[in-house]
Amino acid sequence: MPEILPNWHPAVVHFPIALAVTAALLLLLGRLRPANPTFTASGRLLVLGAALSAGLAAALGWYAFQTVEHDGAGHLVMLSHRNWALAGTAGLIVLAVWDGLRQRAERPPHAAMLPIMLVLSASLGVTGWLGGEMVYRHGIGVSASAFAVPEVAAPTVAEPPTTAPEAVTETSAAPGEHIHKDGKRHRH
Repeated sequence: MPEILPNWHPAVVHFPIALAVTAALLLLLGRLRPANPTFTASGRLLVLGAALSAGLAAALGWYAFQTVEHDGAGHLVMLSHRNWALAGTAGLIVLAVWDGLRQRAERPPHAAMLPIMLVLSASLGVTGWLGGEMVYRHGIGVSASAFAVPEVAAPTVAEPPTTAPEAVTETSAAPGEHIHKDGKRHRH
C-alpha cells in the first residue's frame, strides 16, 4: 500500500474534522438540552479525540509537506493549508488541555467552549477545502503513475517511426531540497 499512497496524511485527516464537528454539535445539543448531561459529556470527550487525531494528522501532514512533488502554484496552496492546519491543531490542543483541567477539577465546560469549537470546526473545514484544492486542482500527492501514458507498440521494420522519441532528462535534488514539477528547486 505505501507505493499506492504517497503518504498516510490523507488517511487520517478526516478524523479531526469529523470529531471536531461532532463535538461542536454535541456541545450545542448539551446547551439546548441541559437535562441530558450525556450530550455535553460526549462532546467533551470528542474534543480530546479531535485534538489527538489533529496532532497525528499534522505530524503526517508535515512529512507530506516535505516530500510530495508539487509545482509553484500548488506550493502556495500547500503553505496556506499548512498554516490553517497548524492554527486549528494548536487551537484544538489548547482547548482540550484547558477543558481537561476543568474536568479534573470537576467543573462544567466553560461558556466559551461551544463558540470556540464552532470556530475551530470552521477552521478545519477551510483546512480540508484547501487540502482538496491541492489534490484535485493541483494534483499534489497523486501518484504519478495515474498520469502515465500507455506504451505504444514499436513500429515494424516496414514502417519508419513517425516522430523521434523525446529525450528524457533526470535531475536529482540535493539533500533537503526538492524540485517542483516546473523545474524550480527550493528547501523548506
